[in-house]
Amino acid sequence: MKAALVVTGREIVTGLKRDALIQPFACELKSCGAEVAEIRVIGDSPDSLWATLSELAMHHDLVVVSGGLGATPDDTTATVIEGLKQRAETCAAIANPVGSAQGVDLDLGGVRIVFLPGVPRESLVMIKTVAASLKPGVEQPVRLTAFGLGENRIAEMLGEVGQRVSYLPRDMEIELIVQPADEAAVRAILGEHVLAAPSLAEDVGQLLKRRGLTVGTAESCTGGLVGHLLTEVAGSSDYYLGGVVSYANQVKTGLLGVEADLIAAQGAVSAAVARAMLRGVLQTTGADVGLALTGVAGPGGGSAEKPVGLVWIAVGSVDEQLVTSLKFGFDRAGNKQIFAKSALALLRKFLNANPGLHRG
Repeated sequence: MKAALVVTGREIVTGLKRDALIQPFACELKSCGAEVAEIRVIGDSPDSLWATLSELAMHHDLVVVSGGLGATPDDTTATVIEGLKQRAETCAAIANPVGSAQGVDLDLGGVRIVFLPGVPRESLVMIKTVAASLKPGVEQPVRLTAFGLGENRIAEMLGEVGQRVSYLPRDMEIELIVQPADEAAVRAILGEHVLAAPSLAEDVGQLLKRRGLTVGTAESCTGGLVGHLLTEVAGSSDYYLGGVVSYANQVKTGLLGVEADLIAAQGAVSAAVARAMLRGVLQTTGADVGLALTGVAGPGGGSAEKPVGLVWIAVGSVDEQLVTSLKFGFDRAGNKQIFAKSALALLRKFLNANPGLHRG
């Protein structure tokens, strides 16, 4: 099946807003047998959209349009939809489980034209419904999430199998859309890098919940991002007790009990301080396990000995701790994200290495 994508919106064309739909749309469609052969990005003009669809419909089996379904003046796609409905053999609504604007699915003499909202949070859910409908009754692709390997490295490791996999980078994690027949091979090749849940936070949460364990967090450079990720998961109150955002040294000493002399001697970004923060948050929260991290997110604040992108992470329990350092080269936002995800990954590693650690 030959497909085309049309992204509408003046804000995209003029560069005011970055597109977030082309790659995931193409990956979803590819996973169900529809190869995207052409992509158009146009403004909010009904005439432009009408001309674009008329041209694409001559050479494609499926055209997916995003944007313009709202009620604001620049949402003009509805005008084109009403015109196309007069020619369509069938017209169906596409449910929007996370928003108010329904999608529209039209069959124009064997050419299927689908309209979805431009809001990524909504359309990224709805495109899965569209993709699944391309192969009704057929076993759908498996979704796996990997962490700790880049997209290119994963493809290299998977070899021929990787040519049948779709890759969706997502906040330092990578979603893999895999054909059912390839799932076992992908899991075997990537090993521990494949998570047991859709995200690191969910994976860690499931491990904690299954064992009846609680967790506390002590964060410096990430400013509470780890706590945010953990509490994004529904039911996290079963295991997440809370955290201390000890951005300043006086908070490290005052709330976590890190000795000022230790910070003076080793520096705030050090193995010793990360370990002391961990011990402090375990004592403060009473959690069974915890994690602590201190680093240099950038763009300033680095030095030759402690450059931007360096982070020290400590995870563990009162009886056993695991401490390590990592170095990354992203911008400030990217470093904060990878620091937080790496802390969760290290906690996951600690829990998996200590299967006997559980409450009761």
